[in-house]
Amino acid sequence: MSKKEFIPDPNKNPYRVRNSPQSHNNPGNPEFIDFNTQRVCPSCGGIIKISHNFCKYCGVDLSRIEAIGTTDEISKQLAITAVSDPNAEVRKEAVDTLGNFGDTKVLGVLTYVMLHDPDPEVRREAVDELGDLHHPYSLDALAKALKDESPEVRKEAIEGLKKIKKKVKEKKIEKGKASEREKDSDKEEEDKEKKDKKEKDKEKDDLEEKNEEEYLL
Repeated sequence: MSKKEFIPDPNKNPYRVRNSPQSHNNPGNPEFIDFNTQRVCPSCGGIIKISHNFCKYCGVDLSRIEAIGTTDEISKQLAITAVSDPNAEVRKEAVDTLGNFGDTKVLGVLTYVMLHDPDPEVRREAVDELGDLHHPYSLDALAKALKDESPEVRKEAIEGLKKIKKKVKEKKIEKGKASEREKDSDKEEEDKEKKDKKEKDKEKDDLEEKNEEEYLL
């Protein structure tokens, strides 16, 4: 089944929690991430099975965010480097490169690095990239970074939250503009015209077929 065909039902989310202390559990910091079988939640940084469409720690819907382990080999190798290379500068460059891809598939890796990397410069870089990607799922993660021991990381987290909030607000404004509503109305009208034309063409074909049968008789 393709991704377009699958629309998860939030009510069937096995990890859906509301106002429960369980939703605030720390997923922990495993020593190794197997990107072939695991993925990272971009909202909380938790490690879950690659096949899961919902995070078992925070309950967010991940069905529309591709796991990096199912993508190209280059992205996967960069993710491994970003979380495991012994050199901080190398990890930082890997994080920067992943962020430049501009794809939601890298969100989880960036979140994990932001929450767990021992070097503040690497964490700051991850925060910067998350802010530039403007994804709403990063809001909760960046809020956690506000408690980072490094003031530079905390400062970058504030900037990242500003970027995402601004982008979300702009999208809402665009959606509410008269021009956008007119576009939606025009599309509905166009779809209706296409449907009417299709029905008329079918009626015409049926009539021609009927007349041809009567002629033959």
